[in-house]
Amino acid sequence: NINLFIFFLRGFLLSVILISLILVPIIGTKWGYWIGTISTDTFINAIYLILGVGFAEELIFRGWLMEELKNQFGLKKAILGQALIFSIVHIGFDLPFLQMLSILTGLFLLGILLSLIRLKDKNSLWGCIGLHGGLVGLWFMANNGLLEISKDAPKWLVGPGIFNKNPLGGLVGISLMIIFCFLYIQKINNKIENF
Repeated sequence: NINLFIFFLRGFLLSVILISLILVPIIGTKWGYWIGTISTDTFINAIYLILGVGFAEELIFRGWLMEELKNQFGLKKAILGQALIFSIVHIGFDLPFLQMLSILTGLFLLGILLSLIRLKDKNSLWGCIGLHGGLVGLWFMANNGLLEISKDAPKWLVGPGIFNKNPLGGLVGISLMIIFCFLYIQKINNKIENF
């Protein structure tokens, strides 16, 4: 179905925009520099991440879990519940509390955004798969050949983490999630109010 491909492409395009808004300030500053080389292994691994992680996690969180929670508690609580579980499952407990809290916040907002995308796309998971997989795969490529990020890069931009920084936990990432959640809520407000 062409609509499913369009949903996936729109989600992936949103991931490109979000990752670019993180990477552009890094490139050409003291916070990092562009390398621009990707090995075949890194590229294949990124494709697996885009399709595999995006598909598997969206099937679990925005597919199965959200439906179960919706059947028991209603749509609004299901959106919040799946986002909370999604964020808790993904945080690393080896970080200081405030850094862990910032990643938890960014992931929670991503979980909400992904559920809003599903609602906007008439309950299709393909837009969610495109966005989620794109974020994971593109950030992986950026960190494994495209870019060298300095250890001095500010946490508000690249997010917390020691070896694997997560930009969703930075102030920029959290702000972007809030902005896009707000935009999607405006688009589907009538759908949520009718449940």
